[in-house]
Amino acid sequence: MNFPLSRAVLLLCLSPLPAAAQLSCEQLVASAQAGIKLRDQGASLGQVLAETEKSGLRERFRPDELALIRRALQLTFTGEVSLHELAETCAAGQGGARR
Repeated sequence: MNFPLSRAVLLLCLSPLPAAAQLSCEQLVASAQAGIKLRDQGASLGQVLAETEKSGLRERFRPDELALIRRALQLTFTGEVSLHELAETCAAGQGGARR
C-alpha cells in the first residue's frame, strides 16, 4: 500500500521551530497521533517509522529528537502507551528523565 499523504500528515503535525528549539511535547504527541491515524488507514509500523527518515524531518530535528519521535510512534502504534500517557510522561519529564 502507498500512503502519499503520510509525509504531509507528519509534517503538518510538527509545527515549525527555530533550529535551536527542542522538540516539544505537543509535537511529540502530534507525531504519535499522526502515526495512529496512519495505522488506522492500514499502514504498517515499518511504513510509519520510515516516514521519520525523510529529509524534511531529518533537517528539522536532531538525531536524538528523531529517536524520541520514533520511540513514541512505536509505543503508541502498538498500544503499549496511550496518547494520554505519552503526553503526561512527556510533561513530567521536561527538565528531567524521559520515558
